[in-house]
Amino acid sequence: MKRILVIKLSSLGDIAHALPAVRALKERTGAAIDWVVQPEYAPLLACCPDVDRTIGFPRRDFAGGFLPFLRELRREKYDAIVDLQGLMKSALAARLARGKRRVGPAWAREGAPRFYHAQPPKGEGSRRHAVDELMDVVNLMAPGTGKAPQPRLDFPEAESDGTPGPHVAFAPFSRWKTKDWPIERFAELGRRMATEMGCRIRIVGGRDDEAQGEGLARKIGEGARNLCGKTDLPGLCSLLKGMDLLVTVDSGPMHWADAMGIPLVAIFGATDPLRTGPYWQMDHVVAKPGLSCRPCHSRTCARGDLACLRTLEVEAVFQAALARL
Repeated sequence: MKRILVIKLSSLGDIAHALPAVRALKERTGAAIDWVVQPEYAPLLACCPDVDRTIGFPRRDFAGGFLPFLRELRREKYDAIVDLQGLMKSALAARLARGKRRVGPAWAREGAPRFYHAQPPKGEGSRRHAVDELMDVVNLMAPGTGKAPQPRLDFPEAESDGTPGPHVAFAPFSRWKTKDWPIERFAELGRRMATEMGCRIRIVGGRDDEAQGEGLARKIGEGARNLCGKTDLPGLCSLLKGMDLLVTVDSGPMHWADAMGIPLVAIFGATDPLRTGPYWQMDHVVAKPGLSCRPCHSRTCARGDLACLRTLEVEAVFQAALARL
């Protein structure tokens, strides 16, 4: 094959899940790889050597951006088009592109399968990791064996702030309340890591998290800095690259840190680490044992008490972090 088009539009964590599949495609075929993605994530893919060109999908201004997108999409003719999103909008992009064969994931929905030439068979059970499910698509296109390969990523080194370590990042925010360990627990953990281990805590997140991040930094005290909203996405990855450890909830930063091989401790509540946990560091997930209701995969807690997170003690996370450092 000479050129392959990959379609994975969003989100931050889902794009990280697709990186091993793209690495495998590159290794097995040697093809040039173009990637259709929402524009806000394109700078991340510029740091992925396996991607030759990104094509911005105009989600926020579809009417105004469609014709330029279509021209860019149809600029090349592809030997294969690989839809790793599995939704109607991604399947339509696959259909509009010029290519010989279109392949999509087994779990595609919203009518997307009608636009594919082939899909892998559905795997048995529902607790397979998202990375492995995307690798099924690759195996259909370019057969191979073995575990998904670690991605190649080339983020620049962040400038050191000159403080002594260990340097530990906290990523305490996600889009689901049922993923987020209470801020008070993160604050207690930060104080213990600072006083007992001499850690410098860096709190990371997006612009929407700035106020909460500032409050958390104040609660931790000396040695903690709020960096929420202070970096773009490549800058966030560069920052994480310089950390000795990341303590995180189930979030986009967790997946990118895992892809880069940065040591982490991942706190899980409602979601299932077997499906969306840190693929290469699954042994470093901390979750409350003995709760029959988890994982519930719900944005709201049916019990009403968020027991999976509120009863997870600081000591358990502290010991996990201590072992990693």
